[in-house]
Amino acid sequence: MHVKFLKYLIDPATGEKLELKDEVINKEDIISGNLISASNSYKVINGIPRFVISEEKDYTKSFGYQWNKWRRIQFEDANKGKPMEGYTKMMWEKICGVDAAERFDGKVILDIGCGPGRFLDIAFSKGAMVIGIDYSNAVEPARENFSHPNVCIIQADALKLPIATGVLDAAYSIGVLHHTPDPSKGVTEAYRVLKNDGWFAISVYAKGGYYDKAIVQAWRKFFNLLWPLFKQYPPLIYSHVVVTLFRPVAKAIPFLGKIIRAVFPFVNLADHKWSVLDTFDSLTP
Repeated sequence: MHVKFLKYLIDPATGEKLELKDEVINKEDIISGNLISASNSYKVINGIPRFVISEEKDYTKSFGYQWNKWRRIQFEDANKGKPMEGYTKMMWEKICGVDAAERFDGKVILDIGCGPGRFLDIAFSKGAMVIGIDYSNAVEPARENFSHPNVCIIQADALKLPIATGVLDAAYSIGVLHHTPDPSKGVTEAYRVLKNDGWFAISVYAKGGYYDKAIVQAWRKFFNLLWPLFKQYPPLIYSHVVVTLFRPVAKAIPFLGKIIRAVFPFVNLADHKWSVLDTFDSLTP
């Protein structure tokens, strides 16, 4: 974390200012140290401020796994000349209401639930200083994906942002807040940290959409029951096998694909790896 991001941080529990102590700094990049308020102390480990007591909550366990496994698969530079080229950029611009040529030079933008950072990458490419927050250990690949002074990765709770009030130009949360215990609190927190003329964009799963289908929910409950004993392996095997066997059928014979997906749901995208990833994502949280 570059030292210039310190001025945006507060104690998420009390709102108090933080002071950096016992720091190890390499060319203004904070590698380690302690962020101390009058009430609490938080560590900076591997360049990441840590505002959570434990690395994972129940609702983040699958995300920590998937974003360490598929840490760059959805980045634009990993999809040049491939079927999903431009998809992440298009998705971010559409959700945020941003024109393709729009720039954010000198602006500070927050990604709430950044994962490994594919949307951070788009905001950063448009000239913004970006802060990415995630509760899970997806912050580890996110930190590895960015080594620039204008990118700050923080491990924190979306419902208790460690960001001062009224300091950011924009914020967005894509496919995240519906996984938290209190999505409306996440929206309130997002607006708290914005300047008066700032904007916030949010995308959540649609009621009645794929993620809300009864069969998807049934498989999700099944895999969550298995998780304590078998971890990620049952949904991972399912995702690979079902996508590999049935995705070609769905493409060749669409009506048969619909029948199959009514029993064995999967995400059918133009790229095989994206389909496996999004299928795993849909069946595990």
